[in-house]
Amino acid sequence: MYRVDMYYTIKTLFSKGYSKRKISKELGIHRNTVTKILSEVSSGEVGPKPFSRNKLLDNYKEQIDIWLSQEKSAVLIHEYLTSKYSIDVAYPTVVKYVRSLKHGEVYIPLLSDPGEEAQVDFGYLGNFIKEGHSVKVWAFSMVLSHSRYSWSEVVSDQSVSTFIRCHIHAFEYFGGVPATVKTDNLKAGVITPSFYEPVIQHQYACFLEHYGSTPITARIRRGQDKGKIESGVKYIKNNFLKRVDNKDYSMLQPALEVWTSKICNRRLHGTTRKIPAEVFECVEKQTLLPLPKERFEIYNIEKRKVNAYGHISYRYNYYSVPYQYAGEEMTIQSNVSILKVFKNTDLVAIHTICDKQGHFITKEEHKPPYKQKKSREYYQTRINAIGPNAIIFMEQLEKIRPRHWHEILRGILSLEKQYDTALIDLSCERALSYGALSYREVKSILEKKLYLQETHEYLLPVLGGYGHDLSTYDNI
Repeated sequence: MYRVDMYYTIKTLFSKGYSKRKISKELGIHRNTVTKILSEVSSGEVGPKPFSRNKLLDNYKEQIDIWLSQEKSAVLIHEYLTSKYSIDVAYPTVVKYVRSLKHGEVYIPLLSDPGEEAQVDFGYLGNFIKEGHSVKVWAFSMVLSHSRYSWSEVVSDQSVSTFIRCHIHAFEYFGGVPATVKTDNLKAGVITPSFYEPVIQHQYACFLEHYGSTPITARIRRGQDKGKIESGVKYIKNNFLKRVDNKDYSMLQPALEVWTSKICNRRLHGTTRKIPAEVFECVEKQTLLPLPKERFEIYNIEKRKVNAYGHISYRYNYYSVPYQYAGEEMTIQSNVSILKVFKNTDLVAIHTICDKQGHFITKEEHKPPYKQKKSREYYQTRINAIGPNAIIFMEQLEKIRPRHWHEILRGILSLEKQYDTALIDLSCERALSYGALSYREVKSILEKKLYLQETHEYLLPVLGGYGHDLSTYDNI
């Protein structure tokens, strides 16, 4: 089963004009698999459906490797697994697994045109003292695949925002952007394990799109796919780190920049037998894509659960989301002024961040339809359909109840479910004559049929001919 990163990689290569056959060859997967993934991507899928596979012997790989180093045969390994570990596994399965560990793979050098590709990765440097505390430190490194020209910087956290920020620094150091960026699968302890969740992968893809580049991920357990950057990280550890004689974090980055410019990029490269800085200046620099006019704005990513009121909590305030998402977990992206709320990769809400505390920031369109505040035009249209007295009723109501008129009017409009609009209009007329501008009074007039106490000729058709002016009987 392939992960989300493989879906993005296949989508990227296909959008760049690669045929299915070429993608299959490039990634080492069957062409039918490429066709299947492209079909799922075109239908909106951003990753494979969950599937669990039994990897029984993978749990014992370390021990099997030890036995193989001791020249144990597959027969003995099968015996040890069944007797010492009580594993119910067939001998042919053990033979097949042992062969997979023994057989090597023939690698083909991966060559890149100038400006075509950069590779990125992190390497652990150890613990250093930062602001009086011991922290773990990694070196981020980006290497241009053609020239081997590189940029490196030290970091003390593993967040996606740091990962993107390092990319920005590298692009600005190069003065341009490579067409593609190949990342490692970024195991736990290097970048947060959630890096390949769809929304995070989406943010990284959006970042590279802003710079005109595209992401490609290296295949799992295929070190040759990212050999250039792995060699670069190893060189940092074996050359730069060996020169560091203190544990002060604040001194690491300045020293690393000097080492990168004067030693790393000026050395005779062991593979190309060329000096990276010279190849970069003479060949690759002019092939890089230009930097955008503005930097990509980085958002912090967090998880939040929508409460029963249809809001999420952020920095001691509450922000609304569409009512359908009550009780669900959402992903939020935030900077100093904007808060974005996502369900998977779909943007469902956006708010300006409130600088106060304890406030509910609610958008009307996020409420259920029956709770949304309607505009005056909405009420005007509904009242016009009832009659002229209802229109006067609304106008008078706005004058005496400027803040709550719409609540009373909602009650008047709800009477349409039980009564004819002509009767509601007559009841509004009678309520107006007594100055009783309330929903309760209009409803009482309707229930007691008090509107019949006066002659209203236009009401007769509504009453089916049974409405009469009773005063005419006084003249008989």
